[in-house]
Amino acid sequence: PAPGAERARVAALPRPARPLAAVVLAGGAGTRLWPLSRASRPKHLLPLGPGGRTLLWEAVDRVAPLADAVLVVTIATQAELVGRALADLAGVRLALLPEPVARGTGPALGWAAHEVVRTLGADAVIISAHADHLIPEVELARVVLATAATWASAADGLLAVGVTPSHPATGFGYIEVGPRLPAPAGLPRLPFDAHRGLRFLEKPQSETAASLLASGTWQWNTGLFAWPASRFLEELERAAPAVAKALRAAVDRRDDAQAFTAAYAQLPSIAVEPLVLERTTRLLTLTAPMRWSDLGSFADLYAAGRAVGAGDAAGNIVRGTGVALDSRGCFLDAGAGRLVAAVGCEDLTIIDAGDALLVCPRPRAQQVREVVEWLRQADREDLT
Repeated sequence: PAPGAERARVAALPRPARPLAAVVLAGGAGTRLWPLSRASRPKHLLPLGPGGRTLLWEAVDRVAPLADAVLVVTIATQAELVGRALADLAGVRLALLPEPVARGTGPALGWAAHEVVRTLGADAVIISAHADHLIPEVELARVVLATAATWASAADGLLAVGVTPSHPATGFGYIEVGPRLPAPAGLPRLPFDAHRGLRFLEKPQSETAASLLASGTWQWNTGLFAWPASRFLEELERAAPAVAKALRAAVDRRDDAQAFTAAYAQLPSIAVEPLVLERTTRLLTLTAPMRWSDLGSFADLYAAGRAVGAGDAAGNIVRGTGVALDSRGCFLDAGAGRLVAAVGCEDLTIIDAGDALLVCPRPRAQQVREVVEWLRQADREDLT
Protein backbone atom coordinates (compact mmCIF):
# COMPACT_ATOMS: atom_id res chain seq x y z
CA PRO A 1 0.00 0.00 0.00
CA ALA A 2 0.99 3.64 -0.47
CA PRO A 3 2.79 5.12 2.58
CA GLY A 4 0.02 7.66 3.17
CA ALA A 5 -2.72 5.03 3.03
CA GLU A 6 -0.78 2.75 5.37
CA ARG A 7 -0.25 5.58 7.87
CA ALA A 8 -3.97 6.35 7.79
CA ARG A 9 -4.86 2.72 8.45
CA VAL A 10 -2.40 2.50 11.33
CA ALA A 11 -3.68 5.77 12.81
CA ALA A 12 -7.22 4.36 12.79
CA LEU A 13 -6.26 1.31 14.84
CA PRO A 14 -7.19 1.12 18.53
CA ARG A 15 -4.31 1.88 20.82
CA PRO A 16 -3.79 2.80 24.46
CA ALA A 17 -3.52 6.47 25.34
CA ARG A 18 -0.03 5.79 26.67
CA PRO A 19 3.43 5.40 25.10
CA LEU A 20 3.68 2.11 23.21
CA ALA A 21 6.89 0.11 22.75
CA ALA A 22 7.43 -2.96 20.60
CA VAL A 23 9.88 -5.61 21.77
CA VAL A 24 11.15 -8.12 19.21
CA LEU A 25 12.94 -11.22 20.54
CA ALA A 26 15.71 -12.25 18.14
CA GLY A 27 17.98 -14.61 20.01
CA GLY A 28 16.93 -18.14 19.06
CA ALA A 29 19.08 -20.64 17.20
CA GLY A 30 16.40 -22.62 15.37
CA THR A 31 18.12 -25.98 15.83
CA ARG A 32 15.18 -27.87 14.30
CA LEU A 33 15.92 -26.13 10.97
CA TRP A 34 19.49 -27.44 10.81
CA PRO A 35 21.44 -27.48 8.51
CA LEU A 36 19.91 -24.27 7.11
CA SER A 37 19.92 -22.60 10.53
CA ARG A 38 23.28 -22.30 12.31
CA ALA A 39 24.65 -20.28 15.22
CA SER A 40 26.14 -17.88 12.67
CA ARG A 41 22.98 -17.92 10.52
CA PRO A 42 20.00 -18.31 12.90
CA LYS A 43 16.44 -18.91 11.74
CA HIS A 44 15.36 -15.27 12.03
CA LEU A 45 18.12 -14.24 9.61
CA LEU A 46 17.17 -16.77 6.93
CA PRO A 47 15.22 -15.53 3.87
CA LEU A 48 12.02 -17.35 4.85
CA GLY A 49 9.67 -14.36 4.74
CA PRO A 50 7.59 -13.12 1.79
CA GLY A 51 9.73 -12.04 -1.13
CA GLY A 52 12.80 -13.68 0.35
CA ARG A 53 13.07 -11.20 3.23
CA THR A 54 14.30 -12.34 6.62
CA LEU A 55 11.77 -13.21 9.31
CA LEU A 56 13.45 -10.62 11.55
CA TRP A 57 12.89 -7.82 9.02
CA GLU A 58 9.27 -8.88 8.64
CA ALA A 59 8.74 -8.93 12.42
CA VAL A 60 10.14 -5.44 12.96
CA ASP A 61 8.33 -4.00 9.93
CA ARG A 62 5.07 -5.51 11.24
CA VAL A 63 5.25 -3.77 14.65
CA ALA A 64 7.17 -0.57 13.89
CA PRO A 65 4.21 1.51 12.61
CA LEU A 66 2.35 0.85 15.87
CA ALA A 67 5.12 1.80 18.27
CA ASP A 68 6.86 4.86 19.63
CA ALA A 69 10.04 2.77 19.86
CA VAL A 70 11.20 -0.71 18.84
CA LEU A 71 13.60 -2.69 21.01
CA VAL A 72 15.24 -5.80 19.54
CA VAL A 73 16.63 -8.21 22.12
CA THR A 74 19.32 -10.46 20.66
CA ILE A 75 22.38 -12.34 21.78
CA ALA A 76 25.61 -10.33 21.72
CA THR A 77 27.23 -12.67 19.20
CA GLN A 78 24.40 -11.94 16.73
CA ALA A 79 24.13 -8.19 17.36
CA GLU A 80 26.18 -7.15 14.33
CA LEU A 81 24.25 -9.48 12.02
CA VAL A 82 20.94 -8.25 13.41
CA GLY A 83 21.96 -4.63 13.00
CA ARG A 84 22.93 -5.18 9.37
CA ALA A 85 19.69 -7.03 8.65
CA LEU A 86 17.67 -4.04 9.85
CA ALA A 87 19.83 -1.27 8.42
CA ASP A 88 17.40 -0.39 5.63
CA LEU A 89 14.35 0.12 7.90
CA ALA A 90 13.95 3.86 7.52
CA GLY A 91 12.27 6.06 10.11
CA VAL A 92 12.16 3.45 12.89
CA ARG A 93 13.28 4.43 16.39
CA LEU A 94 15.26 1.25 16.95
CA ALA A 95 17.42 0.06 19.85
CA LEU A 96 19.35 -3.20 20.15
CA LEU A 97 19.57 -4.93 23.53
CA PRO A 98 22.40 -7.48 23.18
CA GLU A 99 22.28 -10.14 25.90
CA PRO A 100 25.82 -11.15 26.91
CA VAL A 101 24.51 -14.69 27.47
CA ALA A 102 21.19 -16.18 26.41
CA ARG A 103 18.82 -16.53 29.35
CA GLY A 104 15.45 -17.24 27.72
CA THR A 105 12.42 -15.07 27.10
CA GLY A 106 11.73 -14.42 30.79
CA PRO A 107 14.88 -12.41 31.59
CA ALA A 108 14.92 -10.93 28.06
CA LEU A 109 11.42 -9.49 28.43
CA GLY A 110 12.23 -8.35 31.96
CA TRP A 111 15.28 -6.41 30.74
CA ALA A 112 13.24 -4.93 27.91
CA ALA A 113 10.55 -3.81 30.38
CA HIS A 114 13.15 -2.01 32.49
CA GLU A 115 14.47 -0.24 29.38
CA VAL A 116 10.97 0.75 28.27
CA VAL A 117 10.19 2.24 31.69
CA ARG A 118 13.51 4.10 31.63
CA THR A 119 13.05 5.54 28.13
CA LEU A 120 9.28 5.93 27.70
CA GLY A 121 8.07 6.17 31.29
CA ALA A 122 6.35 3.99 33.89
CA ASP A 123 2.98 4.15 32.12
CA ALA A 124 4.29 2.71 28.83
CA VAL A 125 2.70 -0.39 27.29
CA ILE A 126 4.65 -3.16 25.56
CA ILE A 127 3.75 -5.40 22.64
CA SER A 128 6.14 -8.30 22.19
CA ALA A 129 6.81 -10.57 19.21
CA HIS A 130 9.29 -13.24 18.20
CA ALA A 131 11.59 -12.51 15.29
CA ASP A 132 11.31 -15.97 13.73
CA HIS A 133 7.56 -16.48 13.32
CA LEU A 134 5.61 -16.34 10.07
CA ILE A 135 2.46 -14.15 10.01
CA PRO A 136 1.44 -13.57 6.37
CA GLU A 137 -1.42 -11.10 7.01
CA VAL A 138 0.54 -8.02 8.09
CA GLU A 139 -2.34 -5.56 8.40
CA LEU A 140 -4.47 -8.03 10.35
CA ALA A 141 -1.54 -8.71 12.67
CA ARG A 142 -1.28 -4.99 13.36
CA VAL A 143 -4.97 -4.83 14.23
CA VAL A 144 -4.49 -7.78 16.59
CA LEU A 145 -1.44 -6.28 18.29
CA ALA A 146 -2.98 -2.82 18.65
CA THR A 147 -6.13 -4.38 20.13
CA ALA A 148 -4.07 -6.56 22.46
CA ALA A 149 -2.20 -3.51 23.73
CA THR A 150 -5.47 -1.66 24.31
CA TRP A 151 -6.96 -4.57 26.26
CA ALA A 152 -3.79 -5.02 28.34
CA SER A 153 -3.74 -1.31 29.14
CA ALA A 154 -7.44 -1.13 30.03
CA ALA A 155 -7.44 -4.33 32.13
CA ASP A 156 -3.94 -3.77 33.58
CA GLY A 157 -3.11 -7.36 32.70
CA LEU A 158 -0.65 -9.58 30.91
CA LEU A 159 -2.15 -10.66 27.59
CA ALA A 160 -1.08 -13.64 25.47
CA VAL A 161 -2.37 -13.78 21.90
CA GLY A 162 -3.63 -17.16 20.76
CA VAL A 163 -4.82 -18.63 17.48
CA THR A 164 -7.32 -21.43 16.96
CA PRO A 165 -5.41 -24.69 16.36
CA SER A 166 -5.77 -26.22 12.91
CA HIS A 167 -4.32 -29.61 13.91
CA PRO A 168 -3.06 -31.35 17.07
CA ALA A 169 0.47 -29.93 16.93
CA THR A 170 2.97 -31.34 19.42
CA GLY A 171 5.64 -28.70 18.81
CA PHE A 172 3.60 -25.67 19.94
CA GLY A 173 2.52 -24.35 23.32
CA TYR A 174 -1.17 -23.99 24.23
CA ILE A 175 -3.22 -21.62 26.41
CA GLU A 176 -6.64 -22.35 27.87
CA VAL A 177 -9.35 -19.72 27.32
CA GLY A 178 -11.54 -18.64 30.24
CA PRO A 179 -14.52 -16.27 30.64
CA ARG A 180 -14.90 -13.29 28.32
CA LEU A 181 -13.99 -9.90 29.78
CA PRO A 182 -16.53 -7.07 29.81
CA ALA A 183 -15.92 -4.27 27.32
CA PRO A 184 -13.49 -1.66 28.68
CA ALA A 185 -15.33 1.40 30.02
CA GLY A 186 -14.91 4.58 28.03
CA LEU A 187 -13.53 2.90 24.91
CA PRO A 188 -15.21 2.23 21.57
CA ARG A 189 -15.97 -1.36 20.63
CA LEU A 190 -12.68 -3.20 20.08
CA PRO A 191 -12.20 -5.50 17.06
CA PHE A 192 -11.61 -8.60 19.21
CA ASP A 193 -12.82 -9.73 22.61
CA ALA A 194 -10.42 -10.65 25.39
CA HIS A 195 -10.83 -13.52 27.85
CA ARG A 196 -9.29 -14.60 31.09
CA GLY A 197 -6.35 -16.90 30.46
CA LEU A 198 -6.44 -20.01 32.63
CA ARG A 199 -3.26 -22.02 32.09
CA PHE A 200 -0.51 -23.00 29.66
CA LEU A 201 0.62 -26.36 28.35
CA GLU A 202 3.89 -26.65 26.45
CA LYS A 203 4.45 -29.13 23.60
CA PRO A 204 1.96 -31.84 24.58
CA GLN A 205 2.10 -35.47 23.49
CA SER A 206 -0.01 -36.33 20.44
CA GLU A 207 -2.98 -37.79 22.38
CA THR A 208 -3.10 -34.76 24.67
CA ALA A 209 -2.82 -32.38 21.71
CA ALA A 210 -5.77 -34.13 20.06
CA SER A 211 -7.90 -33.70 23.19
CA LEU A 212 -6.96 -30.02 23.46
CA LEU A 213 -8.02 -29.50 19.85
CA ALA A 214 -11.32 -31.30 20.42
CA SER A 215 -12.12 -29.28 23.56
CA GLY A 216 -12.48 -25.99 21.69
CA THR A 217 -11.17 -24.08 24.72
CA TRP A 218 -7.44 -24.25 24.00
CA GLN A 219 -5.48 -22.03 21.62
CA TRP A 220 -1.99 -22.19 20.28
CA ASN A 221 0.16 -19.75 22.23
CA THR A 222 1.70 -17.54 19.54
CA GLY A 223 4.29 -15.85 21.75
CA LEU A 224 2.72 -12.47 20.92
CA PHE A 225 2.21 -10.61 24.20
CA ALA A 226 1.01 -7.23 25.47
CA TRP A 227 1.25 -5.66 28.93
CA PRO A 228 1.95 -2.43 30.78
CA ALA A 229 5.70 -2.45 31.39
CA SER A 230 5.44 -1.57 35.07
CA ARG A 231 2.72 -4.19 35.63
CA PHE A 232 4.94 -6.88 34.11
CA LEU A 233 7.79 -5.92 36.44
CA GLU A 234 5.43 -5.98 39.42
CA GLU A 235 4.18 -9.44 38.46
CA LEU A 236 7.77 -10.63 37.99
CA GLU A 237 8.57 -9.35 41.49
CA ARG A 238 5.55 -11.17 42.90
CA ALA A 239 6.12 -14.44 41.01
CA ALA A 240 9.91 -14.70 41.24
CA PRO A 241 11.38 -12.13 43.67
CA ALA A 242 14.89 -13.60 43.51
CA VAL A 243 14.95 -13.34 39.73
CA ALA A 244 13.51 -9.81 39.84
CA LYS A 245 16.23 -8.78 42.29
CA ALA A 246 18.99 -10.33 40.19
CA LEU A 247 17.62 -8.65 37.06
CA ARG A 248 17.58 -5.24 38.76
CA ALA A 249 21.16 -5.80 39.87
CA ALA A 250 22.16 -6.52 36.26
CA VAL A 251 20.22 -3.58 34.80
CA ASP A 252 21.77 -1.20 37.34
CA ARG A 253 25.16 -2.19 35.89
CA ARG A 254 24.21 -1.78 32.21
CA ASP A 255 26.82 0.96 31.70
CA ASP A 256 29.68 -1.33 32.84
CA ALA A 257 29.94 -4.11 30.26
CA GLN A 258 31.99 -6.46 32.43
CA ALA A 259 29.80 -6.01 35.52
CA PHE A 260 26.62 -6.28 33.47
CA THR A 261 27.80 -9.51 31.85
CA ALA A 262 28.70 -11.05 35.20
CA ALA A 263 25.37 -10.04 36.75
CA TYR A 264 23.26 -11.11 33.76
CA ALA A 265 24.96 -14.50 33.73
CA GLN A 266 23.57 -15.12 37.23
CA LEU A 267 20.00 -15.09 35.92
CA PRO A 268 18.28 -18.43 35.29
CA SER A 269 17.57 -19.53 31.75
CA ILE A 270 13.77 -19.67 31.68
CA ALA A 271 10.85 -18.80 29.41
CA VAL A 272 8.42 -16.05 30.36
CA GLU A 273 5.49 -18.47 30.67
CA PRO A 274 6.77 -20.51 33.64
CA LEU A 275 8.58 -17.51 35.12
CA VAL A 276 5.65 -15.07 35.19
CA LEU A 277 2.60 -15.92 33.11
CA GLU A 278 1.81 -19.25 34.76
CA ARG A 279 1.99 -17.60 38.18
CA THR A 280 0.04 -14.39 37.64
CA THR A 281 -3.63 -13.83 38.41
CA ARG A 282 -3.76 -11.17 35.68
CA LEU A 283 -3.46 -13.44 32.65
CA LEU A 284 -5.59 -12.48 29.64
CA THR A 285 -5.87 -13.96 26.18
CA LEU A 286 -7.19 -12.84 22.81
CA THR A 287 -8.01 -15.14 19.90
CA ALA A 288 -6.52 -13.82 16.66
CA PRO A 289 -8.21 -14.89 13.39
CA MET A 290 -4.96 -15.01 11.45
CA ARG A 291 -2.51 -17.50 10.04
CA TRP A 292 0.54 -18.03 12.23
CA SER A 293 3.42 -20.47 12.46
CA ASP A 294 6.57 -20.44 14.54
CA LEU A 295 8.31 -22.38 11.72
CA GLY A 296 9.78 -24.55 14.42
CA SER A 297 10.55 -27.44 12.10
CA PHE A 298 10.72 -28.39 8.45
CA ALA A 299 7.23 -29.85 8.83
CA ASP A 300 6.00 -26.36 9.78
CA LEU A 301 7.94 -24.81 6.89
CA TYR A 302 6.35 -27.33 4.51
CA ALA A 303 2.86 -26.68 5.92
CA ALA A 304 3.32 -22.90 5.61
CA GLY A 305 4.33 -23.30 1.98
CA ARG A 306 1.37 -25.52 1.18
CA ALA A 307 -0.97 -23.06 2.89
CA VAL A 308 -0.04 -20.40 0.33
CA GLY A 309 -0.22 -22.76 -2.64
CA ALA A 310 3.44 -23.69 -3.02
CA GLY A 311 4.37 -27.06 -4.48
CA ASP A 312 3.35 -29.30 -7.34
CA ALA A 313 0.24 -31.41 -7.85
CA ALA A 314 1.78 -34.24 -5.82
CA GLY A 315 2.45 -31.97 -2.85
CA ASN A 316 6.22 -31.68 -3.36
CA ILE A 317 7.87 -28.36 -2.51
CA VAL A 318 11.24 -27.94 -4.23
CA ARG A 319 13.60 -25.02 -3.62
CA GLY A 320 16.81 -24.47 -5.53
CA THR A 321 18.22 -26.96 -8.02
CA GLY A 322 16.12 -29.95 -7.01
CA VAL A 323 13.71 -32.32 -8.72
CA ALA A 324 11.12 -34.75 -7.31
CA LEU A 325 10.13 -37.60 -9.68
CA ASP A 326 7.37 -40.08 -8.88
CA SER A 327 7.38 -38.62 -5.34
CA ARG A 328 4.70 -37.28 -3.02
CA GLY A 329 4.68 -34.83 -0.11
CA CYS A 330 8.42 -34.15 -0.12
CA PHE A 331 10.24 -30.97 0.90
CA LEU A 332 13.53 -30.45 -0.96
CA ASP A 333 15.86 -27.53 -0.39
CA ALA A 334 18.80 -27.62 -2.77
CA GLY A 335 20.05 -24.11 -2.16
CA ALA A 336 23.72 -25.10 -2.12
CA GLY A 337 23.79 -25.28 -5.90
CA ARG A 338 24.09 -29.02 -6.44
CA LEU A 339 21.31 -30.93 -8.17
CA VAL A 340 19.30 -32.94 -5.65
CA ALA A 341 16.97 -35.56 -7.13
CA ALA A 342 14.34 -37.56 -5.25
CA VAL A 343 12.86 -40.58 -7.02
CA GLY A 344 9.98 -42.63 -5.65
CA CYS A 345 10.03 -40.87 -2.27
CA GLU A 346 7.14 -40.00 0.03
CA ASP A 347 6.92 -37.45 2.88
CA LEU A 348 10.69 -36.92 2.98
CA THR A 349 12.60 -33.79 4.00
CA ILE A 350 15.87 -33.39 2.08
CA ILE A 351 18.05 -30.36 2.85
CA ASP A 352 21.39 -29.79 1.09
CA ALA A 353 23.40 -27.03 2.73
CA GLY A 354 26.64 -27.75 0.91
CA ASP A 355 28.66 -28.85 3.93
CA ALA A 356 25.86 -30.97 5.40
CA LEU A 357 22.95 -33.02 4.07
CA LEU A 358 19.78 -33.83 6.02
CA VAL A 359 17.36 -36.61 5.07
CA CYS A 360 14.46 -37.46 7.36
CA PRO A 361 10.78 -38.41 7.22
CA ARG A 362 8.75 -35.21 7.44
CA PRO A 363 6.66 -36.47 10.42
CA ARG A 364 9.92 -36.81 12.43
CA ALA A 365 11.07 -33.24 11.76
CA GLN A 366 11.09 -32.36 15.47
CA GLN A 367 14.02 -34.76 15.97
CA VAL A 368 16.39 -32.71 13.81
CA ARG A 369 17.55 -30.91 16.96
CA GLU A 370 19.05 -34.22 18.07
CA VAL A 371 21.54 -33.94 15.21
CA VAL A 372 22.72 -30.59 16.58
CA GLU A 373 23.15 -32.12 20.04
CA TRP A 374 25.13 -35.00 18.51
CA LEU A 375 27.37 -32.56 16.64
CA ARG A 376 28.08 -30.61 19.83
CA GLN A 377 28.97 -33.76 21.72
CA ALA A 378 31.21 -34.77 18.83
CA ASP A 379 33.00 -31.38 18.98
CA ARG A 380 31.75 -30.44 15.52
CA GLU A 381 30.83 -26.86 16.40
CA ASP A 382 31.89 -25.91 12.86
CA LEU A 383 28.64 -27.47 11.66
CA THR A 384 26.30 -26.04 14.29
